[in-house]
Amino acid sequence: MTKTIENITDEIKKLVSELSDLKFKKKEFNAGTDTVPVSGKVLGNLEIQNMVDASLEGWLTTGRFNNEFEKKLAKFLNVKCLLTVNSGSSANLISFSTLTSEKTKR
Repeated sequence: MTKTIENITDEIKKLVSELSDLKFKKKEFNAGTDTVPVSGKVLGNLEIQNMVDASLEGWLTTGRFNNEFEKKLAKFLNVKCLLTVNSGSSANLISFSTLTSEKTKR
């Protein structure tokens, strides 16, 4: 059987799912003995699958996941236009530029 991109992708996703189920299995937290990650990150199978899926598509910074997020967040906030950026500094720059632009209706 000749392997196709779809076959290989499916194999990778299956292995990633098995790995993330083992590696990120929820454990009971024991106060006073277990450490709390400083990043506060919570990763599970779905998050790992989405990261691998985006990587396999070659979209490491933006792409269909970000487009979907922007649309859902805009709908949630009830705004016509929404743009995500890479950092708080970029958000501040865009906000300042927008608020001081001559094109902005006042």
